[in-house]
Amino acid sequence: MEEIRKHNKRGLLGAFLIAIGVILLLGNLGYLPYEVTDVIFRWPMIFVAIGIFNLIKKEYTAAIITLSIGGFYLLPHLIDGVSYKDVFKFWPVFIILIGLAFYFKRRDMKPMMRTSGSTDDYIDEVDIFGGGVTQVESKNFRGGKITAIFGGGEVYMDRCQLSPEGAILDVAMVFGGTKIIVPRDWTVKTEVVSIFGGFADKRNFFSEGGSDPSKTIIIKGTAVFGGGEIRSI
Repeated sequence: MEEIRKHNKRGLLGAFLIAIGVILLLGNLGYLPYEVTDVIFRWPMIFVAIGIFNLIKKEYTAAIITLSIGGFYLLPHLIDGVSYKDVFKFWPVFIILIGLAFYFKRRDMKPMMRTSGSTDDYIDEVDIFGGGVTQVESKNFRGGKITAIFGGGEVYMDRCQLSPEGAILDVAMVFGGTKIIVPRDWTVKTEVVSIFGGFADKRNFFSEGGSDPSKTIIIKGTAVFGGGEIRSI
């Protein structure tokens, strides 16, 4: 499974580099007008590219966030007579899109993904303009989703046990952050894209055995002007 994941990543990176190379070549040969290449190679396209990758990986909340940021800064260059002031009038649309992503994501979740109890195999934590502490005590933890927007919280997993297949945790942090506490012997693989933020594993390994590869949790998602950290107690 891990080899397939790595293979897919290499494929996406290869396709992205090929596309960049083709665009550069067409621009140098004069087949693309300057107006097109000028827009494509502006810094907001970084957000657009990350958003497209998130769409491919079906991380729709992160995709909406990054595509909205990129689109905000690109629109004045795409439409004549449109200024940043004009675009800013529509900033509530950004909140609407995020709300729609949460709504449809919730409808698509499996029935077992409840948030009322700490013994669930899946979690769905949302911290908006606030925060809290969550204790996960599942005996077959399989992952879930953590969202922090202008807020944050702490998720303690030191009392839970991973499923034999491991767990996958999706995180989306915008001007917020989350601290995740895991057992010392867990193997944590982070695949979080950070934009003006960060996500770090700050655990101290004192045990001689180190982490156990059979207990693996994958944390992926996006941190925009926010971040998170992994610790052990």
